[in-house]
Amino acid sequence: MKRTILFSSDLDDPEAWAQAVAARRPELALTEWNDIADPASVEFALMWKPPACGLSRFPNLKGIQSLGAGINQLNLADLPAGVPLARLVDSSLTETMVDYAVAATYRHFRAFDRYERDTRARLWDYVPAPVKAQFPVGVMGIGVLGGAVARQLRDLGFPVAGWGRTKREIEGVRCFAGTGELPDFLAACRLIVNVLALTPETTGILSAGTFDLMRTGSFVVNIGRGAHLVETDLIAAIEGGRIAGATLDVFSEEPLPPESPIYRRPEILVTPHVAGGISPLTAAETVIENYDRALRGEAMVNAVDLARGY
Repeated sequence: MKRTILFSSDLDDPEAWAQAVAARRPELALTEWNDIADPASVEFALMWKPPACGLSRFPNLKGIQSLGAGINQLNLADLPAGVPLARLVDSSLTETMVDYAVAATYRHFRAFDRYERDTRARLWDYVPAPVKAQFPVGVMGIGVLGGAVARQLRDLGFPVAGWGRTKREIEGVRCFAGTGELPDFLAACRLIVNVLALTPETTGILSAGTFDLMRTGSFVVNIGRGAHLVETDLIAAIEGGRIAGATLDVFSEEPLPPESPIYRRPEILVTPHVAGGISPLTAAETVIENYDRALRGEAMVNAVDLARGY
């Protein structure tokens, strides 16, 4: 007998997800919300955002799987009370996030950003290659994704520091924790990669106060959430010379409006929210595991602590 999983997303391909799930469990039918004939048959939802009809019409829902590593696209107050929610962290997401962070780090480390501007201006300005030992990198948020970024940069030979809400230990990475240690972390880094979860405490953390604590001529890479960054403060820090450049993949308003002053700063590279990608081919395994766990009443993988908001 077929079991129905509700699917709701305007970003993801329902057919690709349906095929990936069915290849592993043929009895599971991934069905778009507006094609579900019997709402009472739905016990699990896989979604980016809730369907237009809401989730209250599905009385037997036992678990919700987000289609993203974060849940900031969701209004938690709109979700059914008592129904557990899980983030989707997959090897494909980790790999693409790490690749992006490494590429952005090397772009600033080897001054490709400056050479791009020199090329447009027809300038030939030779500068000796830098030394990794003199280019310490900091990772803000050292959970599953940030920890993977930190380890890869460490293995590539960069001095790496990590900062998070709570203390963690990563071999070969100098770890800091809490607001009290944030100034020392920032002072230790030439480039920071933000991979933090978005919470009330981290909203606006990439702001003037943070930039003022960084070394003159530092760089910022944001692959966390757009609301982590105060965009006007970054532009001011670049204009003032404190920050030399930035690579930004996420923005408070997406798509980034053409009139945004960010586009007018040659020191900033804009990418259209492409840092991480989740492949149904690998992530379906996690979805199915969480489906089984939810129906058994067990805690799901990467379950969201609603009190913390992630």
